[in-house]
Amino acid sequence: MKNIKTAGIFILLLMGTGTAFSQSRKTESANGVEQSDNNKSVKVEGVGHKLNYTLNGGIVEVNGADNKVMIKGSAKQISISGTGNKVYIDKVDKVILEGGDNTVFYKTAGTKTGKPDTSATGVENKVIKQ
Repeated sequence: MKNIKTAGIFILLLMGTGTAFSQSRKTESANGVEQSDNNKSVKVEGVGHKLNYTLNGGIVEVNGADNKVMIKGSAKQISISGTGNKVYIDKVDKVILEGGDNTVFYKTAGTKTGKPDTSATGVENKVIKQ
């Protein structure tokens, strides 16, 4: 039953976010992955990507399932929508998680508390300090 709920959430999120993000793309590869705006934003869309980026204070958006994104540097915000995504980053200020079983691993945060501001909607979403 839990898997059915997770799958349902995943499908609804993909249907809702797919059209919004496809309209804002500057470039799109055959794999549905891009880095744009002079290395100020990273956008990953699709299933099963394993990617490495360098970012200095930009924004990260991950939409889909089972993506693994490693980022050297910092992000003002990470937004993940979907299921089973994992993002590894050195420093992040804000994390938004929607869907299920998404995880952000961070080393430091640019907030006074030392933890990123977090908003999580869905099941089994985690933000973990490494």
